Amino acid sequence: MDQSRESVAPLGDAPAFPLTELPPTTSIGINAQPRYPMFAVPIAMFGLIVALLPPLLVTIAVRLNEMNPTSAAGNVSLVLGVGAFFAFVANPIGGRLSDRTMSRFGMRKPWIIVGVLVGYVGIVLIATAPGVTMILVGWAITQIGFNFALAALIAMLPDQISASRRGRVASFVSLAQNVGSVAATFLVQLFPLGLAQNLVPSAVGLVILFVFLLPMHDRVRTEKPTETFNLKTLFGSFVFNPKKHPDLGWAWLTRFCLIVANTTATSYLTVYIIKDLGVKTADAPHLVFQATLANALGIVLTTAVLGWLSDKLGRRKPFVVVSAIIAAVGLSIIAFSGSFNGVLLGELILGAGMGSFLAVELALISDVLPSDADSGKDLGVVNIAQALPQSLVPVGAPAAVAVFGYPGLFIGGAIFGIIGAISVTRVKKVK
Repeated sequence: MDQSRESVAPLGDAPAFPLTELPPTTSIGINAQPRYPMFAVPIAMFGLIVALLPPLLVTIAVRLNEMNPTSAAGNVSLVLGVGAFFAFVANPIGGRLSDRTMSRFGMRKPWIIVGVLVGYVGIVLIATAPGVTMILVGWAITQIGFNFALAALIAMLPDQISASRRGRVASFVSLAQNVGSVAATFLVQLFPLGLAQNLVPSAVGLVILFVFLLPMHDRVRTEKPTETFNLKTLFGSFVFNPKKHPDLGWAWLTRFCLIVANTTATSYLTVYIIKDLGVKTADAPHLVFQATLANALGIVLTTAVLGWLSDKLGRRKPFVVVSAIIAAVGLSIIAFSGSFNGVLLGELILGAGMGSFLAVELALISDVLPSDADSGKDLGVVNIAQALPQSLVPVGAPAAVAVFGYPGLFIGGAIFGIIGAISVTRVKKVK
């Protein structure tokens, strides 16, 4: 890969200079801590997800349902949709800024630390909000802060991990994200409705993040970027040229479709079990935890093994194709079951499918990045494919639910999963 534009650390298995002997145009390399990042990056991601997800999965829906039960579904769509828009904007900008950062503390860590602290301020606003508008503002702030942090943390994968180990570590990062959702809902349901339920789970996640992030050596940029940061550069944070880099384009579309599929089964689960299955609002957090646990069990059963197997076989695409088909089956079961036991079964199967996908897709994307020097920016653009569905699904979901009910929403997600399976077959650089 061409690194001539920037002064950055080497990737792959190239030898790194000792920390005390770095030449002036070199930054800290991946071998400065050859083993620590392999588990520190996934656990830091786990902490970030534990901090971020309680509002998304449970507490926003619960608070909005308490305020106005008849408008809960529409208000959830509004809040999650607007918040996802800010995630869409913040993620690539955060990645681009971390690529350009010259702090002696590193390129990525300052943005992670500041980002999650800003995000937690938004969570406090959600917990204390007197109405829908303040919940919306709080969630927008949360998404901005955490997506700056997420973009920088994801960029640590190609920064810190050699290509030969990237598949298994990427699978653990993905596993951490999904186990983090279980931990988040578990912590939420430990507390009764109120302030502690909104604030304590996220605080626990931040502690985990800081414990494993702070000891990690970060890349340190020693030369200013050659590209001036202006409006053109800013808007360039949101795009790449799919004609010039078609593999990244198809990988982007694959992630988008699979995240659309998964979002239909996560963002609306709380409202679905309250409205369609007749669950009491006070019981919803515990049942959402059970469903999330079933989903995570499916993920655990497939992710770690398939990440290792993908590295062993040197193949990524077959795992993505199979994952999309399995995820579509799980969504179909949720759509037509009509009972909470059916939801649990569907979530288990959906989790197994998403586990196969998450085991390899981040490694696949890392393998097709156009440039090491812009890895944070490019991964930020790729992360739009994760943030955008969280904005578009809430926009389209009310109409889908009004016409077809929640089963129609889940079947729509399954269709997107199949489209994702087709799109990944177009990636040429990766087998």
